[in-house]
Amino acid sequence: MSEQRSLVVGFDLCEHDSQICCYNPRTFEPESICVTSDKTKYLIPTALGVKEKSKEWVYGEEAYNCKEAGTGVCIDGLLSKIRNGEDTEIYGVPFKPVALLEKYFRKCLQLLKIYFPMDSILKLVVTVKEQNESIKEGIYQALNNLGIGKDRSWVQSHSQSYQYYALSQKKELWLNDIGLFDFDEHGLVYQQITIDRKTEPSVVGILEKDFQEILNYQIIRETKDNEKLEYLFGNLARKVLHKQIVSTIYITGKGFEGTWADSVLKELCIGRRVFKGQNLYAKGACYAARELSGERKLDGFLLLGSEMISSTFFISGYYNAKIAEAVLAKAGTPWYEADGKLDLILDGINEIAIYRKDLLKHETVTYSLPMRGLPNRPVKTTRVEVRIRFLNKNTAVISVKDKGFGNFYPSSNRIWEKEVSY
Repeated sequence: MSEQRSLVVGFDLCEHDSQICCYNPRTFEPESICVTSDKTKYLIPTALGVKEKSKEWVYGEEAYNCKEAGTGVCIDGLLSKIRNGEDTEIYGVPFKPVALLEKYFRKCLQLLKIYFPMDSILKLVVTVKEQNESIKEGIYQALNNLGIGKDRSWVQSHSQSYQYYALSQKKELWLNDIGLFDFDEHGLVYQQITIDRKTEPSVVGILEKDFQEILNYQIIRETKDNEKLEYLFGNLARKVLHKQIVSTIYITGKGFEGTWADSVLKELCIGRRVFKGQNLYAKGACYAARELSGERKLDGFLLLGSEMISSTFFISGYYNAKIAEAVLAKAGTPWYEADGKLDLILDGINEIAIYRKDLLKHETVTYSLPMRGLPNRPVKTTRVEVRIRFLNKNTAVISVKDKGFGNFYPSSNRIWEKEVSY
């Protein structure tokens, strides 16, 4: 029997530990995939190992066991190796970082076969703390080597997964703003989701405050005084929530392990719902995979995460004898994914107007790009390519390239550019 592509999967890929969730169509919820047979462990150490005698590849906890027992080598820091383009030599054989990540993905995704032996992946979303070009492309390449192309995979940040998770819960949990305290190995960060219901669709934004210098792993290691940790966290929590209307607060990250923060969490429960757990991002990625697989559940929302552009860029012109708007870049697109192109035929003009509709400020701004030195040609015999790309979420580069008009009027190859910040 052939495999059926039906699995909707979220994969939280972190520097130290990873997790997998798979969407259950019967319960309509993502479910964590267990690493052990007793179904008590969900975290998978992000590490590979090679046994010295057999040269067998292992992963996760077994990789560390190899190192501790002296029976093999352990390779961790897989994301750092991708980011730095760092090769690794194992028993005299060099390995590219993408090849190591491919082997790690292969080992982890084999866990799905224990639960779903006759099914394969329909859509996989990998979520990472922060994206950069090398990590994103490394993940896509590793997955493609496993036969999971970009048509079946997507890479997104933790903040995007947080949005998907929070808005997939019961409505009473997101009637107002939603808060998240994340305490990972770097330190404490607070993110607050805001929903502007005055727009159509409702714009979902996210605000972030970094407290890593005040509360981090080093402080936890250096002090055994839980009262001090409680005092620091309590002050920070009260500060960020002062005069904020927050319905729900989520608590995640290894820094919250133990009971040192319990009294503060009880205080935060007054007038709010508080949830503590370690699988928020993996489940959020799984909810995103459900959306991308075509089963829309978040209609009516436009998610504007920390890496997404908050404006729609468009051009107004004639199409089929009437004025129409052609979108170059759409709000809600990650800035590094936005790269729009459009060909225009000019009707006696030497200046292009690009409009930016800001969904957060509810305003439309016009940018003009003069094409000085454009060859003088008859009306409607000049074709230009208008392109927009982004340097970051708040800086766009608009360019216009003269393409001439076929064999009649050759291109001058001139390009005009304008950088706009907003």
